[in-house]
Amino acid sequence: MISELVELKNTLERLLPGSQLQGCVIPGLAGLELQLLALESDSLMLDAQQIGDFWQQLPYWAFAWAAGQGLAQYILAHPELVRDKRVLDFGSGSGIVGIAAAKAGARSVLCCDSDPLALLACQVNADRNGVQISVAQQWLAEGNKFDCLLAADILYDLTSAGDLAAQSAGIPLWLIAETQYQLPPWSTLSKMDQFRATTLPILDDFDQDLLVSIYQS
Repeated sequence: MISELVELKNTLERLLPGSQLQGCVIPGLAGLELQLLALESDSLMLDAQQIGDFWQQLPYWAFAWAAGQGLAQYILAHPELVRDKRVLDFGSGSGIVGIAAAKAGARSVLCCDSDPLALLACQVNADRNGVQISVAQQWLAEGNKFDCLLAADILYDLTSAGDLAAQSAGIPLWLIAETQYQLPPWSTLSKMDQFRATTLPILDDFDQDLLVSIYQS
């Protein structure tokens, strides 16, 4: 995965000049490690305001978002939910949730994200953690291909959440994590747990100490 990591680093530097990637062990996740945006670079001065300015081109895959951390922590605490199951990680970003599922014993994990760089990050991070995953920008909607849907930070956009519901209606188990949540009219989700998490890397007061709620179908 050396060439893939080099590609990620070069692309990140083009998106955010002066930026770098570094390996980061995520607290509370049994040694799970991701390649994340490094803030120690003297040539990159990034704060919460600049995050807003860069929002449309932000490399989401270079962050460990709070909701993803919460869902990964829940999965590792309850491995029986994904063990021996075919898992779909929707909107995978860095791959943190799918990797946690693989570490918890999932039979297979498909990380799905519209950004091809996120899929590359998923592969790099999975290799770093010694687990196997597959990646795709889209997946066929036949629900019988999957036993479990994992997703974090999707319900704040109820339009996309509704699309996900239609596409994934045949998947029997859903595990959803949100830091902001409005109950969609189609939802049969029940709140199961809550976690405190901070998006990494830490930028000023951006996404710090958020309450992440875990929902299950």
